Amino acid sequence: MSEPTRREAIRMLAAAGMTSLAGCGDANGGEVGETEAELPRIDERWVTGTATAERTLLPHRVSDAASRSRLELVLDGPYAITDDGERFPYWLSLDELEAGERYEATLRDGVRWSDPYGPMTAEDWVYYVQGIHQGADNWAGSRLAPHWEGADLEVVDDRTFAIELEEPNVEFPESPALRRSFCLPRTLIEPYVAEQDREGLEADETIAGLEYTGNLGPYSAESREAGRRFVAERNDDYYMRDAGADSELWAEAPYFETYEYRVYDDERARLGALRAGNVTTTTIPPARFEQFAGDDDRQFYRVPQDHVTTLAFNQRANGWEPLREVEVRRALSMAIGKERIAESVLGGYGEPIHTFQPAGSEWHAEFETPGIGENYSHREAAMALENALGTDYGYDGATLLGPEGEPVELTFVHASDGNRPTALAEFIERELEHLGIAIDRQPVELGTLFEGYVENGWVGEGEPPWSAGEYNAGPRTESASAEPWDLLCGLGLNAYPHAPTTTARYWLEDGDMNFTGYVPEADLAGLYGSARSGEGRTEALEGVFATLATERPVDFLVSQDAIVGYHHTITGPGESAGDWDRQTWHSSRR
Repeated sequence: MSEPTRREAIRMLAAAGMTSLAGCGDANGGEVGETEAELPRIDERWVTGTATAERTLLPHRVSDAASRSRLELVLDGPYAITDDGERFPYWLSLDELEAGERYEATLRDGVRWSDPYGPMTAEDWVYYVQGIHQGADNWAGSRLAPHWEGADLEVVDDRTFAIELEEPNVEFPESPALRRSFCLPRTLIEPYVAEQDREGLEADETIAGLEYTGNLGPYSAESREAGRRFVAERNDDYYMRDAGADSELWAEAPYFETYEYRVYDDERARLGALRAGNVTTTTIPPARFEQFAGDDDRQFYRVPQDHVTTLAFNQRANGWEPLREVEVRRALSMAIGKERIAESVLGGYGEPIHTFQPAGSEWHAEFETPGIGENYSHREAAMALENALGTDYGYDGATLLGPEGEPVELTFVHASDGNRPTALAEFIERELEHLGIAIDRQPVELGTLFEGYVENGWVGEGEPPWSAGEYNAGPRTESASAEPWDLLCGLGLNAYPHAPTTTARYWLEDGDMNFTGYVPEADLAGLYGSARSGEGRTEALEGVFATLATERPVDFLVSQDAIVGYHHTITGPGESAGDWDRQTWHSSRR
C-alpha cells in the first residue's frame, strides 16, 4: 500500500491545520497566525503487539531489540540518526573537535532525573562511563564495554564533557558507544561502583523500576508484568516540548496517554488483535500478509532492517569440529539456496546477501557466494564437503559417515518464537539432508536460546587466558555453551551499516559477540583498524566483507524486510528503516 512519507505526512498535517487572522499584528510586526498549525489531539492509548518479551531493563545490560524498545519509551538517549544520516540531538549534541580523535558532548539545558537526583550533568556521564562501561574487568557486565576501550573522558563544565580516543575511529559518532548508551545518576550508582557490587546494582529497586527517568523520555513507567506487558504513561514534563525542534509536532509530544507493549505467544492471536483494533501496530509474517493486504482499516509498510539472517556454525569445544574449517563451512553454505529463502520462506520480502551487510547497505557487494546462482548445488556441495572432510569421512550411498563409520548427525537449534524462524529452520533442514547429514532439529524459546546456547563459559583448566564476556568466554577449544549444538538460526545480527567496523565484535577471535568461536584466517583485525583510522577506509572495508564472504564464519542468508501494520489513523511511520521521530507519531482522528 502506498502511503505518504513521514515528512510528507507532517507537511500535510501542517497545511490542513493552517488558519489566517488577517490584520492582526504581533509585537514583532508580523501577522499573527500566518503559519500557526493545529497540533494533533492526545489520544487514549498506543498498543504494540509483539511476540518477544524484554530480557532486562538495566541500561548497561541491554543487547536485544525488545528490551531497548521498552527503555526508549522512558529514556530517549543521547541522539538519533535521521533518515538522511544526520545526527538529531535528544539529550545532547556532539561536536567533532578532531574527527576520529576528539569530541565534545553538550547536554541540553533542562534535562533532569527524577527527584532527588536533580539535573543530568556532565559529571553523571563521565562517572557512568568510567565506572560502568570502563569498570575494572567489566564488573557491571556492560554490553558497551568494548566500545569504550581506550576512550578518555573529562568534565569540561556542568553540561559539557570531552571525549578523546586513544586510537582513531572516524565512526565513533555513529558507533554504539555514545549513541546507544543510556546513563544513570552518579549519586544513585556511586555505592555500587565503589564496591564493584554487580548484584546490588542489578537489584536496586529505583533502577529496576525505572524510577529515576525524570523528564528524559516521552513516557514514564507505569506498570510491568514480566514477560507479558509493559505499560508507560505520558510524561507531562517531557523535555523535548521546549527543545525548539524543526517540527512543531514536538511541542505536545507524545500524543498518547499510555503506551503499552503486549506480548502474544500465539501468532494468530496477535494478528487477530490487530484486525480487531486491540493493538495499534504489529509485524505481519510474509505468509500471512495477503490476508491483510486489502484491509482498509490498516496501513502497511515494508521496512528495511539493519539486521541480517544467518545460520551459525558452532566452532567451540561442544560443536562439530570440522566446522572450524573454511571449506567445510563453504560446502554447507553451497547447499542452502539463499534466493529460495527470499522467495519461498519470506514471500519476496527479503533479499539474498553475499556478506555481512543488508542488501541495501553501501557496503554490500555481490561476491561469488555459495548458495547463490550457479554456486547453489546439492551435488556440488556434497562433493566439496567430502573433499573438505578428508579421509576420515565418506559417503555410503547417500549417507555421510564419520570416522567410526557412524552416520553424521548435527544438532540444529532455532528460535521457536513465531512461525517464520520455524519455517526457515525447516527449509535449512531439508537442504542439508541432501548432503546425507542427519539433522536433529530442536526449536527453543528465545530466552533459552540465549542462555543455553549463545552464552558460553570456560570449560578448560585454571583461568582462561582472556575472556570477552558471556558471549565469548575464551579460546574456542576450551569454552562452550551450557548445551551442545552444531547449527543455530533465529537470531538477527545487527550489521551496523552506519558504523560497519562495529561488526568486528562478531568476527575477531576476542570479539565480545563472537559466540560461535570463529577464528579468522585473514588479518581481519588489521583491516578493521585501517577502516577505523579513516586511511584507506573504503578499501579496508571492502577487504573485510570480501573476507567474510569467503571464510563464511556463519552462512549469511538474507536481509529481511519487516512488514509492519498500523491502524489506518496513525500518522508518522513510513517505509524507511528509521523511527527516530516516533515520539511525534499520532492519530489523525479528530
